Amino acid sequence: MDFFDFGLILASVIFIAGAARRIVRWFAAGKSTAPDRNSLNPIKAVWALIFDGLLLARTGRTDKLRWISHTLVFFGFMGLLLFHALDDYVTAAFFPAFESTLDPWQWLRNLFGLMTLSGLAYMGHRRFHTRTVRDTSRFQDWAAILLVAGIILSGFFLEASKIISPAVFTRMTNEFFVPDEAGDMTALKAYWADEYGVVFPETLPMDEDTLEKGAELNQDSCADCHSNTKSAFVSRPLATAMMPLANSLNVSRADKVFWYLHIVFCFIGLATLPFGKFFHPLSAPVNLAARQGRRDGAPAGPFAQMVGLDACTRCGECSVRCSVAPSYAVLGNKDILPSEKLVSLGKYRSEGSLSGHDLEDFAQGSRICTECLQCTDICPVGINLQDLWLTSKPEVAAESPDPNQAVRAMDAVTRSSGLGEEPCLPPVYGLADNKESFHGCVQCTTCTSVCPVVAVSEDPSTDLDLTPQQIMNLLRMGLKDETLGARMVWSCTTCYKCQEHCPQNIKVADILYELRNTAAARIGRDRFKGEC
Repeated sequence: MDFFDFGLILASVIFIAGAARRIVRWFAAGKSTAPDRNSLNPIKAVWALIFDGLLLARTGRTDKLRWISHTLVFFGFMGLLLFHALDDYVTAAFFPAFESTLDPWQWLRNLFGLMTLSGLAYMGHRRFHTRTVRDTSRFQDWAAILLVAGIILSGFFLEASKIISPAVFTRMTNEFFVPDEAGDMTALKAYWADEYGVVFPETLPMDEDTLEKGAELNQDSCADCHSNTKSAFVSRPLATAMMPLANSLNVSRADKVFWYLHIVFCFIGLATLPFGKFFHPLSAPVNLAARQGRRDGAPAGPFAQMVGLDACTRCGECSVRCSVAPSYAVLGNKDILPSEKLVSLGKYRSEGSLSGHDLEDFAQGSRICTECLQCTDICPVGINLQDLWLTSKPEVAAESPDPNQAVRAMDAVTRSSGLGEEPCLPPVYGLADNKESFHGCVQCTTCTSVCPVVAVSEDPSTDLDLTPQQIMNLLRMGLKDETLGARMVWSCTTCYKCQEHCPQNIKVADILYELRNTAAARIGRDRFKGEC
């Protein structure tokens, strides 16, 4: 058993064991042991696989550049997988005269590699320059990009080192070329050095007669299996750039070094495929087929939820477009963002619970979520995030109750009577006490219209007592104390949408946040009794 066979078997065993473990978890989740077959429409499932899976329609709907980059990576890598890595089983089966060193396969191999690298370059650029995506990027996100890039780059360097290698030329001629005359080998070498880019250690004659004779020998003995390496439009220029170091590279057999490097990258990719986000090439199509093109948040079974948890590509699009993402900027809790909350939920499900700060952060992220459905609608692999949030919210709330819930549960009279001015505490003067902060309010209701908390409330007058616009109006009338007991003050997610959209540039979110702090300070007055 050689290195290749041993590595392939080892990587395959790890892949099969890891994939089996995750699939078993899908069926073992909760009470349901299988997807609801009655709701599975095969036509819709196949259509979703083609439209959302192959054509990446969900990604294209939201971001054209992301769609282009993912399309380049997907079709580029699949082209390499089918027509290069599996060429003995796929390409040779459909094209009996297939030779990997002939065109169009040599040209296609370079095209697919360049497509993949171009897509990866944009992915890396986006992950580095988009603030929310950069903040939430984890090791596995960068590892996935670097691993695929390593496979492609080592492949290009392998092909380039073989182009310049006289050892590869010698191996080929030893097997397939029988010179008739003493000068045939020299003529063939001269032609390959001139046309194919091989760098021989000896000086070869480059006169017209020698090259013409070499061309005839090449046509008779080599052309059936080797196209001119000029069609390798990435590897050949790379080989030309390596020519100053050709003698050292050839002596050290760089072609073998790059072959081992390329194979090791491929085996690592195969072995890590069942772990973390690396599993999404397999789980995302299953999730898309199960969702059948739906974008709603209708309840799904435990099987569908577990598939959804495994399908995340960690593209970060849900976090970029999250309605309450501004709250993350204020509070710094990453579990406010859907992509990070999904990771915590996966840990919560696999471990049965969380502890300490992890549980508190996850609970706060769940509470702040306004269930606006935006993350579910935007997800490029169709994860039913809404169902995951609605299912997990009561569970985590039971383990880590909302500290503001006790205040929200009070009736209006109790809250108002409990928030009177406390003489033991120093008076607090801020935005809510400064008329210049809110005197420009024209009661246009823009703040109320964009508020996600108001949007998810069926009856804001009962659920929230007051809307943001009504709170601003009470402050204008000098009724600050009347606002402190309003459920809106305690329900605000500090998403800053009201403040961003206010045509009068009123700091609505800052005022609401200040009112909550003022009310919290007064509620805590019992701690100061006896210290006045």
